[in-house]
Amino acid sequence: MTTKTYRTKSGRTLHRPIMTEDEYAAADYGLEDNGFCLGCGSDAYGVEPDARRYTCESCDEKLVYGLQELLLMGILRIAAVA
Repeated sequence: MTTKTYRTKSGRTLHRPIMTEDEYAAADYGLEDNGFCLGCGSDAYGVEPDARRYTCESCDEKLVYGLQELLLMGILRIAAVA
């Protein structure tokens, strides 16, 4: 997985996860539920798929979302493999 930074309308800089289809499938069907912190770009584990605004263990911001939720929100990008 890679990340790309972007600016919100309010000017805040956040991180966007970018995954291949294989990475998403492995994360989606793994034993632990995975999430992602938009604030610092770190992975989060033990997060429900529809999680919103959980507290990040790394940066202490309430910006952890489940991967499926990020996909539905249009933030998680699935990159094509060349």
